[in-house]
Amino acid sequence: MRKFGAPFRKAIFICTQKRPDGHPVPCCANRDGMALRQELREMVKAKGLDHELKVFTSGCLGACEHGPAAVRYPDGEYLLGITQEDLPEIMNELLED
Repeated sequence: MRKFGAPFRKAIFICTQKRPDGHPVPCCANRDGMALRQELREMVKAKGLDHELKVFTSGCLGACEHGPAAVRYPDGEYLLGITQEDLPEIMNELLED
């Protein structure tokens, strides 16, 4: 195994987990997880920062009832109940050192 540092400064993993239809627990996919991830990716790219800030798709982050959920790297902070209105604030937080 080889170990090395991440090739980017910060990242956010946004849950896009899809549960089967009729499942009693909600999922982030049904709460616009993929659309939120795509919009945040476009915001990062529009600022020309896609080489240092990464927006990844994630499977379940264990916070289904509070989703859409995300976790930031490297600080490990969970973001729960994300909406489109939260994306500018999330973007600003990713830009902070």
